[in-house]
Amino acid sequence: MKKYLLLLTVILSTVLFVGCQYEDDISEPNYVSLAFKPGGANVGVEIDGSSTYDVKVYSANITNADRQFTVNVDASSTLSSEGYTVPATVTIPGGTNEGVFNVQVSDVNLGVTGKTLQLSLQSEPDLSVGKPFKINVARTCVGKEFVVDFVFDGYASETSWSLTDDTGAVLVEEGGYSDDTPTASKSLCLSPGTYTFTVKDAYGDGLTYPNLGSVTLSYAGNELAVIPGDFGAEASVEVSF
Repeated sequence: MKKYLLLLTVILSTVLFVGCQYEDDISEPNYVSLAFKPGGANVGVEIDGSSTYDVKVYSANITNADRQFTVNVDASSTLSSEGYTVPATVTIPGGTNEGVFNVQVSDVNLGVTGKTLQLSLQSEPDLSVGKPFKINVARTCVGKEFVVDFVFDGYASETSWSLTDDTGAVLVEEGGYSDDTPTASKSLCLSPGTYTFTVKDAYGDGLTYPNLGSVTLSYAGNELAVIPGDFGAEASVEVSF
């Protein structure tokens, strides 16, 4: 009986020793990531203005000391380098797993459709990082939008349009509407100036069948021009504001 008790004691001691040693060998993952948002974050910028956005950073573990990580601007970014200010590093304070850094974006060559800023954290041999974080930057002009309103005839798929500035540069080209689309509206943030709007119909009969449609252009709620549906294959109008 004593032999059995001695054997049981040895087995239990071995199990406890191995278990404690295994727990000591487990370490928390060294992982850090920028906050994730499907599609990225949308930041509006007033014409010729700037905006700020706070990007949050999370780590998988908590340490007593402050930790610093390198912030990179990815080459896939389309926002001009003069249009943003991004800090070189971000710090996660000791005692927490969360940090934050501030990004400033400006209306520098944003154009009508906007640009993107893609950020990432720099990985290291003993550090894993999460996916890049995208910021979509676009002009905002509440109450001062240039608006294009369509009333289609029944064959919206035949309609396309473009907008050019006073130098002839094409700012926007759109089309691809579905035939079951009765109306459509597009709002754009434009600097004051002179623009040419052109609408085309692939069939050549304008917006006339089976219903008579139209195109209305307005700025800041004021009507600038109306193009009747019977424009044939193409019509252009110049507007200023």
